[in-house]
Parts: sequence; C-alpha cells; structure tokens
Amino acid sequence: MKGIKAPQIPQTLIDMTGDHFLEAARYLREIQDQHTDDFASIAKSLGIGQRKAYHLAQIDRSFHTLGIAPDRLRRIGWTKLSHIAPVVHADNVEEWLTLAEAVTAYELKLHLHGHDVDPEMKAVVLYLDKAQYDLFEKALTGAGAVPHSRGLLKKEEALTKLLSASFSG
Repeated sequence: MKGIKAPQIPQTLIDMTGDHFLEAARYLREIQDQHTDDFASIAKSLGIGQRKAYHLAQIDRSFHTLGIAPDRLRRIGWTKLSHIAPVVHADNVEEWLTLAEAVTAYELKLHLHGHDVDPEMKAVVLYLDKAQYDLFEKALTGAGAVPHSRGLLKKEEALTKLLSASFSG
C-alpha cells in the first residue's frame, strides 16, 4: 500500500532465514499483501532473490491454514514445498507431503509434471571452469539443449545424443 511505511525487518529474521524459512515465508507473505512496493527491497535485505522470496510467500499462502505441523514442513524443506505449493489444497495435502518426504526435489518435480520416475536414475555433478562450461554449453546446444534463464533445458537428452554419437562412430 502506498503511503504506509514498510515495517523494520527484525534482525533475528535476517539471521535465521535459512533455518526458519517458515517464519521468513510468513513475513514475506505479509509484506507482499500489505507493502507490495517494498517486497523486492525487503527480499534483498533478507539476502535472498525475488524468485525465492515469491516462492516463500507462496509456501505460507498455501500451507498456513492447512494445520500441518511446522516441524514436518521444515523437514521437507522449502525447495520441495515451493514445488507443491501451487497445487496443494486441503483435499490433497497429505498425498503431496507424503510424496515430498519420500522423493528428491527433482523426482517431485517430475511427478508434478506427470512424468515417470526411473528408479535407476543417477545424478551427475560437474564442476567446470568458465572455458570448460562455455564448451559444454556450446556442445549441448548444438545437440538440442535449449538455453534458459536458469541454465539449459533438455541437457540430458543432448548429452546422451553426443555420447551415443561418439560410440557409434
């Protein structure tokens, strides 16, 4: 609301954003509802990006009235909760929380998009310097990966295509 000064951010909230994301989520939802113009600057003051701030506010908006034990939500974590927050409601919350407790965040995202989860799926982590990453990105986009603001989409398929080609030649 214009003309109303945003409240001061409690230092304890700034210090505890990670461990106490539910409190941060509640605060951010209240700021979003009551001081919309200050939302971005408050997120910055908390040391988080706007995307994460919006996800946290959505978590509070979705789970606050459902009566779920805060300890259970904390154990599940903000990342998984942010995935299911847009689809959760009183009739399906137990199903989604049980699934979130049982799978990784990536697998949860696959479930949300209606994809099957391969129980044999493996994660691969690479640490590349800038030159290596530039080469990696160029090779993958050449094989069909799609550049996106958060990285590359369809990178698994592109890498598999490149690897298959290297063995068939």
